[in-house]
Amino acid sequence: MPPIASDALILKTSKLGETSKVVILLTRERGKVRAVAKGARGAKSRYQSALEPLSEVRVGLYGRQGTELFRLGQCELVHSAFPVRGGSLETSLTLSYFAELLDAFVQEGEAEDAVYRLAIATVRAAEEGREIVALARYLEAWLLRLGGLYPSLERCARCGGGLPAGAFVYHQAAHGFICEICGPATGPILPAETRLFLREIFAQAPAAAPALPAEAQALAGFHQNLIRRHLERDLRSYRVLRDVARGNAS
Repeated sequence: MPPIASDALILKTSKLGETSKVVILLTRERGKVRAVAKGARGAKSRYQSALEPLSEVRVGLYGRQGTELFRLGQCELVHSAFPVRGGSLETSLTLSYFAELLDAFVQEGEAEDAVYRLAIATVRAAEEGREIVALARYLEAWLLRLGGLYPSLERCARCGGGLPAGAFVYHQAAHGFICEICGPATGPILPAETRLFLREIFAQAPAAAPALPAEAQALAGFHQNLIRRHLERDLRSYRVLRDVARGNAS
């Protein structure tokens, strides 16, 4: 049977037996898929560095329609994320978070070209030196929006009227930002600078993403609450990233 050919982004690998790996890929053609890379852990592996997380590759996959585990054939490295991963500890940990975030949000076997393009563009923007913290908020916001999970920036989640200027006031029960008439809200309250930052990232590519204003730091916690509600769990890589950041600040 001829292989399925697709561009892909490596999300995760895990050991299988003595010499092989299970690879999770975000493919342009099939969405997220899992494949066995036989001999990937051998001393003379033909895959070499192509299976590093967030590497862009061109793959050939063998398996029947609907299979849960393909066999990885060809895996040509198109673009390596190693140079940016070899930067600061914060950058390396954030890229690991990117990979876990994408793995958690993307459904298996469902092609989502917008998500694929978002993932590639965000990694490339990191390589070009865009602020890594701003890119983390960018990727979170867009994955939540593409999944229909991000609250409206324009309309009150309760009455549907326009939101007033200034800070965003969130209400948990309404799952969105609300106006003064529909208050009081449960919070959090996101400063006005956050509003401008969100408008800009939803209107621009990652390579043009603005720096994260100091007043918008609360956006990280807000996004994590939305992500946790959707996934019903925390992401391990984010906890590690947060703990390292706290250690550096102390």
